[in-house]
Amino acid sequence: MDARTETPLSAPAGRATLLVFTLGAEAEGRRRQLLPRRFGDRERSLYRLCLDEALAAGRAAGCRLAVSSPAPLALPAGARAVPQRGRGFGERFAAAFDQALGADPLVAVGTDTPGLLPAHVARALELLGDGPEAARRVVVGPSPDGGLYLLAARRPLGDLLRRVTWCRKTTLASLLATLRAAGFAVELMEPLADLDHRADLERWIARRAAEDGGGPMGRLAAVLARLLAAWRRPLVPAPTPRPRLAFLPLSSGRSPPRGHHR
Repeated sequence: MDARTETPLSAPAGRATLLVFTLGAEAEGRRRQLLPRRFGDRERSLYRLCLDEALAAGRAAGCRLAVSSPAPLALPAGARAVPQRGRGFGERFAAAFDQALGADPLVAVGTDTPGLLPAHVARALELLGDGPEAARRVVVGPSPDGGLYLLAARRPLGDLLRRVTWCRKTTLASLLATLRAAGFAVELMEPLADLDHRADLERWIARRAAEDGGGPMGRLAAVLARLLAAWRRPLVPAPTPRPRLAFLPLSSGRSPPRGHHR
């Protein structure tokens, strides 16, 4: 499906929406550049697979699917496009969150969390719950670096999200303080690492490559592990042949015989 055609977000009542908020693989790779430049195509493949896995997690959890990106993306069947409008991250995310939210819950994630599973989406919806009190409840999935990988709610949060200090080590603290000051009860999920720095990516590669390596993501992790190992391996200089010594006759300081002059 071409994201140039915006489709209204409609689904049966009682069905949550999974919103994937992304710049797209090309722009994500340029913004972070977690791998050496020569491996840029592999890094872009990683972000594309993260988008695929996030959508698969939402689908498995019974969600309708939406993707918000600044530029058109080719999306799979069943996924809807939500435009990104605004200048900074907070403004764009707030606008997309409120637009994607309907009468049912919304779970928002990014494409920099390769460990996201259907169980995480299902757990967020479980913690969010239903009933009158659920309208004042928000679920947050924290990242160890002070950010977050998931945000779920049943009502618009745009005005609050615009007040948060985004893309900092204090983002999670800023979000929690803003939500609680507005009277929301916050449910925290288990932490899950995202990919903000090369060290984050290398830890994920080492962990995933050590597993069974199944599926496209596991195979990519194994390839990246081999590439990085070869890239770091010091070059062994080629052996240099030993110079040959030339021996010249010694004359003990005397001139050579006359017959040797030419």
